[in-house]
Amino acid sequence: MNLFIELAMNPPEWLLFDPLLRVLTIMTILRSPQGCPWDREQTHKSLKSQLIEECYELLEAIDQEDPSSIKEELGDILLHVLFHAQIAQEAGKFSFWDILDSLSAKLIRRHPHVFGTQTASTTDEVYQNWEKIKKKEKPHRESLFDGIPLYLPALIKAMKLQSKASKLNLDWKDPQGPLSKMQEELDELKEAYGEKNREKIKKEIGDLIFSAVNFSRMLGIDPEEAIKESSVVFEKRCRFIEKELKASTPSENPEDLDKLWEKAKEIYP
Repeated sequence: MNLFIELAMNPPEWLLFDPLLRVLTIMTILRSPQGCPWDREQTHKSLKSQLIEECYELLEAIDQEDPSSIKEELGDILLHVLFHAQIAQEAGKFSFWDILDSLSAKLIRRHPHVFGTQTASTTDEVYQNWEKIKKKEKPHRESLFDGIPLYLPALIKAMKLQSKASKLNLDWKDPQGPLSKMQEELDELKEAYGEKNREKIKKEIGDLIFSAVNFSRMLGIDPEEAIKESSVVFEKRCRFIEKELKASTPSENPEDLDKLWEKAKEIYP
């Protein structure tokens, strides 16, 4: 193993031309008895939350249009792929090379209009082909709703469920439908609040948000992106007010805070 460590730290010229082999060597070392205690202790399950965190960090880097950060975060996600592959290989399940082979086969299989005889000149045609291919690949899925990940963020999952339901014609004809439903759910929420019924309030809040997602979907707006942008603006306004309050004598007068809020809205519309 000392030889592997030497190769990883001071790679010969031939290894420098194969960075993938070098990083696989490093991962093997980290998981070895001569490696890192923390790395050796990790399992597929213990790495789950960290992988989710890395994905969100990549999304943030993409939104910031920061190539350096995007490169770093992609590397962190690749590290998790290597980590899971190494754990599986040690258990005799599969290797990183098996992942690559499987991925290559899948890409070719799902692009018959590129690697086969089928044709697809539009994105819609490509999507229709994919749906047919996926049905053949996963015949055990009996429902349209099978395959929707359990751990998706709630807004994304709601949107996917609604999209699947639309294929059964369980959908509104136009955005006015869910818009009217939002008003109906808001009225029911007000009623539940008046009754001080906590469980009913919770249900009606969920129904209201679900209807808002439906409305957003029918307009082609990603609700996850919409709420994220609203949160960013809200934070900027709050930070502005926080800074203003620190620079002056704190006021508990609601009218003064209202004026600051209006000023913040002008700066961050």
